[in-house]
Amino acid sequence: MSFIQREIDRIRESLVASDPRYDELYAAQQALEWALEPSGIKPPYAMIMGTQEGSGDCSAPSHPFPS
Repeated sequence: MSFIQREIDRIRESLVASDPRYDELYAAQQALEWALEPSGIKPPYAMIMGTQEGSGDCSAPSHPFPS
């Protein structure tokens, strides 16, 4: 078992126990799972920001910053 999988298992135990930091732990779990299998889950940034996968190039501001 890899160290990443061990960490996922530790986080999963805290999630089942309804840890008060559930949202943070869930985000960490998803990021680690994505690191192990990128095609099986949304990338961490997309999950946290609520963006569609592959829309990373569309995040530029609609108005350029003043110079």
